[in-house]
Amino acid sequence: MTLTLFKMKNKFLTALAVLSCIAFTSCSDDSSDSFDNANGDVAKKYITKITTTTSEQGVEPATLTVNYDAAGKVSSVTDGEETSYFAYESGSLKNISGDGDVLNIPNLLSTPQDAYEVGDVLNYDSKGNPVKVRIYERDWDGNIYEQYTGEITYEDKPNPYFYTLQAAGIIDVLDNLDLNFSLTPQSEELIKAKLLLPVSNPKKVVIKDENGNVKKTIVNDYVYGADNYPVSATATETSEYGTWIYTTTYTYK
Repeated sequence: MTLTLFKMKNKFLTALAVLSCIAFTSCSDDSSDSFDNANGDVAKKYITKITTTTSEQGVEPATLTVNYDAAGKVSSVTDGEETSYFAYESGSLKNISGDGDVLNIPNLLSTPQDAYEVGDVLNYDSKGNPVKVRIYERDWDGNIYEQYTGEITYEDKPNPYFYTLQAAGIIDVLDNLDLNFSLTPQSEELIKAKLLLPVSNPKKVVIKDENGNVKKTIVNDYVYGADNYPVSATATETSEYGTWIYTTTYTYK
């Protein structure tokens, strides 16, 4: 829970939030160990570019570019309009500056059409992926007016963002929250991000209202390269308002 690093215009990458730590998982779990236990000895791939197009009229393609320094650390992330800059000290993340949001990741619960606010994680699977979450919609005054559940299933493939997050120092921060309370954003946001970080690649999301009626279904169809990382993905969102298709291509180093 894809946790997060990036901000793109048109909300192609949107913030994930969780309100508090809950009993299903420990905030002190080592994310790298969980990823290795779930995926085995997988190749380390680092995202350099993500481009998304959509069938939605009037929405232009969006491109996210990730730059690295000579040591292989993420130096900056930009969508062409907003940029985040990463600074390190003794190999550890020291500061993130600039215009972009730090903890933004692909939202498991929404395509770019809209976004939901995650309230809490209700269940995890045996690998540690969040598989059922409570989500909300708020009005202009910030009041919750609808509550839903999101049920998430995953491919038997690794989270393609994990090693990029690791190269940005984000994984170490999440695994050492007690040592990084002074880092921006504040520790509460980091804890929220940690709870939603999946180790596997999301396949399908079904969003239901309080009566169990399906409000939206999002299905991701991937084309994988030789190392089991997606080189492209097609997300199909279906709801009572229609169907939208989003196509994403991934470039790695």
